[in-house]
Amino acid sequence: MPSKYQAEAARTKKGLCLSGGGYRAALFHLGALRRLNEVGLLATLDTISSVSGGSIANGLLAKVWPALRQKLNAATGVFGDFEAIYETPLRTFCHRNIRTAPLVYDRLNPLHWPTLWSDDHSATDFLANNYRDHLVGDLRLRDLGAIEAAGGPRFVFDTSNLQTGVDFVISADRIGDYQVGYGVEAGFLVADAVAASSAFPIAFPPLVLKFDPGFFQGGDLATQQPPPPGLADMQRRVVLSDGGVYDNLGLEPVWKSHAVVLCSDGGKPFGLNPDPGSSAVPRLLRCQDVIGNQAIAVRKRWLVASLERKDYAGAYWGIGTEIDGYPQYHAGQPGYLGIVLERLKAVRTDLDHFSDDEQLVLMNHGWLLTDAALRSYVGNLLPTPVPAGQVPSARLLDGSAAVAALAESDRVVPLGRT
Repeated sequence: MPSKYQAEAARTKKGLCLSGGGYRAALFHLGALRRLNEVGLLATLDTISSVSGGSIANGLLAKVWPALRQKLNAATGVFGDFEAIYETPLRTFCHRNIRTAPLVYDRLNPLHWPTLWSDDHSATDFLANNYRDHLVGDLRLRDLGAIEAAGGPRFVFDTSNLQTGVDFVISADRIGDYQVGYGVEAGFLVADAVAASSAFPIAFPPLVLKFDPGFFQGGDLATQQPPPPGLADMQRRVVLSDGGVYDNLGLEPVWKSHAVVLCSDGGKPFGLNPDPGSSAVPRLLRCQDVIGNQAIAVRKRWLVASLERKDYAGAYWGIGTEIDGYPQYHAGQPGYLGIVLERLKAVRTDLDHFSDDEQLVLMNHGWLLTDAALRSYVGNLLPTPVPAGQVPSARLLDGSAAVAALAESDRVVPLGRT
């Protein structure tokens, strides 16, 4: 059987992976994307793969890509008006509380009860409505295909198929996973893709998608003799949860085939818990955290080891990373350390309102770490001299100001902050 892993000589593409982590991840990635644009790398990407909060950033980026393309400086490879076209709309969206209504108010509305009682719908449908109304509009996979055909990147949204237990991808060229097979649906809504990718467990139920018989082709399960019981049902009714259940870094679509793999990780770092609880619920939640952390840690170690072996080029930066661990970083801007970094690690993973200053500190952190990672490990991809760019908020580079901005950032408000 031929290998699914392309040899180094066959690798030609550049890919960016945007992790999960709710709004905190989306805002951390926003800072990273600003820096990638300033150095001319964003416009050259072949694939942008995303999970959960990363898919929020990725979905809006896909929506505004044609507008950015019109502002591309051919000489520098930099998109003009990046802040107005992309940053401001994403920050505006991250002021919204889109968590409470689908989980509470929409469920309590009697008009929605017939829908919720159906096994083909869930409260995550209401989350998808929020993305359609306030983030990506009526954007469909055919629109992503047009972007790719015009020389833009392939946008990939990663979810987890709870029936097969593997990465289920949604992109212009295919929907599915290697177990149930793949199909093409040009009219599929990007809002549904973002909702499936960000339906993090416990808070949101899985998103259920229905497909016509014969939609999925070429899956491994269909080659088994006899095919496993229930295959037809799994191909008709797909049950999808947060992409982070399987791969919170969004690496699956790029690591086997791309020459450059850049990974921005805004996921919540694993922390000590002196009191994991004695009752069933907190104990089980802590066990889930431990299991999830081990899976993510293995992927991170494997990614870093692959980069060190030079299986491909690339760089990793994470929200819990100490910037002084990179050999190079922006002169005069050493980044966040000490208590600020500890506060950043504890920022809530939520889809509720983030204040302006909370947003800017997260963006600063993503900007600074991206700059350091690029300078340290893929300097050959950068122009000479490296463009200085502009950190999102010079005011909040001050440690005491950043600590004040994050004073309440670890606290989840049950019914939301707005």
